[in-house]
Amino acid sequence: MKKSWSFTDVNGQEHKIEYKTGFSMKLIVDGTTHKLKSQNKFVNVIDYYVRINGTGMNLVAIGNKVDLAIDGVFVGSGEQYVPVQVNTPAWIWVLVGVSVLVGFLMNGVLGMAIAAAFATLYINAALAKQWGKVIASFVGWIVVQALLIFLVSALLSI
Repeated sequence: MKKSWSFTDVNGQEHKIEYKTGFSMKLIVDGTTHKLKSQNKFVNVIDYYVRINGTGMNLVAIGNKVDLAIDGVFVGSGEQYVPVQVNTPAWIWVLVGVSVLVGFLMNGVLGMAIAAAFATLYINAALAKQWGKVIASFVGWIVVQALLIFLVSALLSI
């Protein structure tokens, strides 16, 4: 995945920012590479700060959703920047871990992948302080995992 942005700073100088994933994740700012590491073992969660000529920028990636905040405003969505780690309650991270581990134990790699996708929903909803959406997403994850167990057992009994 590759995503890029460009902006002009207060001095009129143009800057190019690129986010690249593959075997590693990196942020390239005007040719300078910054290696990135997820803040979570199960879901890609990055909130990386860099400053260029007095302009503060935060690259935020949750799952495969990526946006760049310049001086506190996201370029893609126009919303205000909210720090990910600070504004995500601890119980959300517990929910992410439980979902991924239980998903793996119940349905293997497929269950873990489904749980990781739902975990991005938990984190995004928590950042927006939509607690009902967090709970609804968790219930949705439970239903999907149960359906997957039912389908696999039905296929194995044939």
